[in-house]
Amino acid sequence: MKPSIAIIGAGLAGLTLARELSLHADITLFEKARGLGGRMSTRRNDTHQWDHGAQFFTARSSAFTALLTPFISDGTVVEWQPNITTLSPHKSPYKRPWFEPHYVAVPGMNRLLKAMAGNLNIQLSTRVEKVEQQHQHWRLLDEYDQLLGEYDWVISSAPLPQTQALLPVEILGDNLERYGILPCYALLLTVDDADLPTWDTAQVNDAPIRWVAFNHRLPGRNPQAGTVVVHSTPEWATAHLEDDQEVVKQQLLESFCSLSGVNAKAITQVQLHRWRYALSADVSEPDAEFVLNTQARLAACGDWCLGGRVEAAFTSAYQLAKVLQTKFLQTKL
Repeated sequence: MKPSIAIIGAGLAGLTLARELSLHADITLFEKARGLGGRMSTRRNDTHQWDHGAQFFTARSSAFTALLTPFISDGTVVEWQPNITTLSPHKSPYKRPWFEPHYVAVPGMNRLLKAMAGNLNIQLSTRVEKVEQQHQHWRLLDEYDQLLGEYDWVISSAPLPQTQALLPVEILGDNLERYGILPCYALLLTVDDADLPTWDTAQVNDAPIRWVAFNHRLPGRNPQAGTVVVHSTPEWATAHLEDDQEVVKQQLLESFCSLSGVNAKAITQVQLHRWRYALSADVSEPDAEFVLNTQARLAACGDWCLGGRVEAAFTSAYQLAKVLQTKFLQTKL
């Protein structure tokens, strides 16, 4: 009989786990949001869209390349070759080359996750509030203390603070303590393309902002839409995390206009998104790709185990799945 596994979080890590373990276990994914995405989310309104989390990803491992290959073939994932520059309040802009392929999903970053989901059992808009042990099983409860199910294994692919809050600290607490995660602000703008510079994206130094992308110029987007994504530095976000959000919005907007030369009057829409759990802090032992307690049948994985990046989320889940595959096969023998 196959073991039952509850996976908390249906981002790239959770979906990778489910795909890799689907032949070995009965899997249910729980996702608190209404749709797939996590930090690969795409925000939309009636006329515009913004990839307000991850802007791109690289593929440096053979395993991640193998995952992407069919999606590249069918056009879900395409290579992105932007005109990238470097901005600073103290120096003139200069062109910044990229020396490896960078990819985006089309028409939005969350399209890759939708393509990966396939026939997986995913419970959307379902918040796991409590994980408790009863006899030989783990019980999952929602915010109304209603039972979501009983499972042999529980694996969290949620952001680190949520994983720490959910999984029993007496079992995994010490292993989770060495990881950290930092916030980031995303400023989402609507600007006519004619009012924007000729470069497509910018790395920013010595400013509250660290990254700017003219989102509508990514492959597969509407080039007439005029959407801009601005990311703050994690340090600035940490210092201003609980500030008045209108003040934060205005400060980031002023920084963007000063750095880019865009006239504030040309901006027709301004939104602010606060990512409390955005970027992984430096990991003291980056070779520890996941957290696992086989006796308790609990585990956790995510990009925060390996210092961030989209591919890190995949790698953490993929390596955990390999270990669990071996365990499940041995159990059958």
